[in-house]
Amino acid sequence: MDPLPPKTVLANAPARLWSLDALRGLCALVVFLSHWHLWSSFPPQGVFESAVHSALNFVHYTIDAVTWPTGGHHPAVIAFFVLSGFCVHYPFERRILSGDIAPRWRDYFSRRFRRIVPVYWTACILGLIFVGAESLHPTGYPLLRLHAQSSVEDLVVRFTGIAALYPKEIFAGNYTLITVATEITIYAVYPLFSHFSRRGKWRTLGLTFLGLHLASILALNFVTPYWVFNSFFMLGIFWFAGAWAAHRFLTNQAHVKIVAVLAAWAVFLALKLTPSFYGLNLMKQAAWGLVCTLGLLWVLAWERRRPAVRHAPTITALRWCGEISYSLYALHTPAIMLTTWALLHLGWTNSLLQLTATMTASIVIVLLIHHRVERRFYTSRADTPPLT
Repeated sequence: MDPLPPKTVLANAPARLWSLDALRGLCALVVFLSHWHLWSSFPPQGVFESAVHSALNFVHYTIDAVTWPTGGHHPAVIAFFVLSGFCVHYPFERRILSGDIAPRWRDYFSRRFRRIVPVYWTACILGLIFVGAESLHPTGYPLLRLHAQSSVEDLVVRFTGIAALYPKEIFAGNYTLITVATEITIYAVYPLFSHFSRRGKWRTLGLTFLGLHLASILALNFVTPYWVFNSFFMLGIFWFAGAWAAHRFLTNQAHVKIVAVLAAWAVFLALKLTPSFYGLNLMKQAAWGLVCTLGLLWVLAWERRRPAVRHAPTITALRWCGEISYSLYALHTPAIMLTTWALLHLGWTNSLLQLTATMTASIVIVLLIHHRVERRFYTSRADTPPLT
């Protein structure tokens, strides 16, 4: 049996960590803006449109060069899973180390359901609306045709939230929901994870998730790599890293300096220069996950040192983005696709118009669903960290 962690709960460990809101907001913005740029793909015409397109390309490929694992997941998605592991495990670990060792699983599942499912189902429905629009009145546009791929079986799997257990790639109008389905699966088995973590078996848990990660290579012999890529086989280890970071933070064992974050980043960049093949790509992705984990712990230490920074305009804006981050992540794909579908049927193929229209539609839909659905079913407790 692994040794139990020392009972050294940080005396000043807050119930809610505002820097995590800012990190979530940053991650959601990066995912949305990268998709907004790549999917608003009408060709630019004229000097001004070409200049805007070139500027957006420069920003995108610069971020790609310094953060995106070669052949790996979107860097912000990996960061999201690290954040999710931290945020879900943090309140449980905090209560355990405070002497409250009886998890309230009924409350946990109720809150997880209200947090995830209403927006998830709304995003499924919006994706289905796009599938219907493109199927009944096809544009012939390759991107829209790809995202409109669907079947009755796909829709059943998508709406029931079991896509992470169904080894097939599903578009159904909202491809990004596959990672949400993977999180749903992780949330469902979290009580088992908690059982081992309460007994201090972090080494056992780490080896289990590492084994699942390596098993993704074997899974390629049996199922499509596009499902494996988004499954708990590939992403679970990053969720574990976040939960482990919560444990280290609360037991006062997370003394991370910025030099450690930069060193991990340098290793990641060095790995990016090596040839690309599947096993090495896993190492590159794992290296970025380490950067995210160490970076998260450094940010939390920075929050303790600089509490007044929470009121800085940039941090305030990112924290607000963090509040709407789930709706932004879940809904932006069908918002962009539906807007592009409408523009094509209207015959409006101007590049700047598409950028403006897809941005506007995404903001309107996200804010509408955030206020009318997300906040109606779920309100964050004052005694919990921001939940992903």
